[in-house]
Amino acid sequence: MYKNNNRINLIPLALITLLLVPASGITATKAYIEAVKLDVGEFETKVWVEQPNSTWLPSGNKASVDGSDSLESFSQFLGKRFPGSFILYKKLNPEDQKTVWQNYVKTGSLGGIRSDIYSLRRKASRANRLRR
Repeated sequence: MYKNNNRINLIPLALITLLLVPASGITATKAYIEAVKLDVGEFETKVWVEQPNSTWLPSGNKASVDGSDSLESFSQFLGKRFPGSFILYKKLNPEDQKTVWQNYVKTGSLGGIRSDIYSLRRKASRANRLRR
């Protein structure tokens, strides 16, 4: 029976590519190697890390996740992609909406959006009950 080896699962395709690059006669730049190291860290920790000013991206610009550019683009993205969550998101106060967006930008986690919305709505509901 096949045994799942977690160490093998942590090796991203980028590392394999990096190993094949010298064999093809192409040399990797220092910036590319640094970006691959950051990718490995993301796979190990399961936390997305923004790669500041990475020059190895084809455009030379920072990459972004759908809806992460601004609070407005996030709201539009959420409305199109998750209409049910969007209804609850719009009921949050502006500060909490910004928190949901910022958490999404940090993690890139779509599941985290719904969790954050529910968590912040419960927190607001408890605060309202205490005020009464």
